[in-house]
Order: sequence, then structure tokens, then C-alpha cells
Amino acid sequence: MIKAFDHYLKENLAKKTVPNISMAKSLLEKSEIRLKRINATKIHDNESSIIFEDLYECLREAAQSLMELYGFKPYSHEALVSFLNENKLLTMGKVNTLNNFRILRNNSVYKAEKISLNKCIEALEFAKLLLPEIKKKFKDLTNENPKII
Repeated sequence: MIKAFDHYLKENLAKKTVPNISMAKSLLEKSEIRLKRINATKIHDNESSIIFEDLYECLREAAQSLMELYGFKPYSHEALVSFLNENKLLTMGKVNTLNNFRILRNNSVYKAEKISLNKCIEALEFAKLLLPEIKKKFKDLTNENPKII
């Protein structure tokens, strides 16, 4: 269960920092490159877990780019999800989907659980929808706050 973002700050699982615009831009660019690479790959069942992990990383990098604009650094993927939720940067449904992917990715990485081809394709479609949305939010945030750039 994702807790309030303040919990992650108190537990040093996220820290308030100075907004890091170059880091934010780099994270967003990396996420786009990662998605482009995945899009160019035919996904096979035997590699769906690895590609799913890459898709999650793509989503995490993009989401963290927004967090960097606000001047926060996550030391926990849960903290990132909590931040997105509390700041209403994504809808509740998208936050829940991202959190479910976080759990699946964690189980894949640390418990060697297989991610199905269908779940991998679902994550790919989600990433294709979410990345442009995050990119737009990034642009809106930096345009609304000219001092950020």
C-alpha cells in the first residue's frame, strides 16, 4: 500500500532538493529513447519479462523527470508513485496501473517471476499513452515556471 508522500520524506526514502532541470531533461530523453528501442523490437514470450522491466524503467524515468522539476529525489519507487498521486500529476487510474507495474517489476527482478507476453504488451501500450502525457506535463511545468529552465 502506497503511503502519503510525507511518510517517504520522513523515512529518507525521498529528499527535498533543488530542482535539477538538466537531470529532469535527461531522464525524459532516456525514457523516450528506451521506448523507441522497445518499439523497434518484436516481443517474444521468452523475453517478455526483460522487456517489461525495460518498459517499467522507461515509465519510472519519465515520471521521475517530473519529480525532479519539483525539486525532489526519490530513493524508493513507492515514493515516486506517492508523489505522482499526491501532486495529481497522473489520474488515480494511471497511478494504480503504474503501481501495479512497479509490483510486477519488483517480483520479476527479485523473485524471478515471469511476466506474460500479454502483460508486457499491456505495459507497452500504457507507455505509449503515458509518455506523451508526461512530456506535455513537463513542457507545461517548465513553461509555467520560466525560472525552471
